[in-house]
Amino acid sequence: MFSFLTKSFLREAEKIGISDGDCKEAIAKAERGLIDANLGGGLIKQRIPVGNRGASKGARAIIFYRRGDLSVFLHAFGKGDKANLSMSELEIYLEAARALATISEKELQAAVSQKGWRRLEP
Repeated sequence: MFSFLTKSFLREAEKIGISDGDCKEAIAKAERGLIDANLGGGLIKQRIPVGNRGASKGARAIIFYRRGDLSVFLHAFGKGDKANLSMSELEIYLEAARALATISEKELQAAVSQKGWRRLEP
C-alpha cells in the first residue's frame, strides 16, 4: 500500500494537529473495511481522532482510496469546523479522484518531487 499526503493536506493537518500516526490509523481502519463514508469515485471520508482529544474533538479526512494499493490524503477539516463537504467541494475532489484513478507510479513520484507531496512511510 502506498500512501501520500498532498501539500494542501499537510498544511491543513498541521493546523489541526493530525500526525502521520493518525493518518496511518485511518488507512488501517479502511483496510479492515471500516470506512466512515464512501463518497463515490474512489473517495472516502474517514474520521481521525487527533491525539488524546477523542473522536468528538477530532478531524475528518477526504482520501482517494484503492484498497491494498493506493491512498492519497486530499483534504482535512476539524470536526467542529464543518460536518460535510459542500457540493462544489465534492465535485473538485471527485475530479481529483478521476485523475488519481489512472495515475502512474512515475507520476506519483513526480508529485512528491515537484508538487510538495510526501509519502507516508509504512
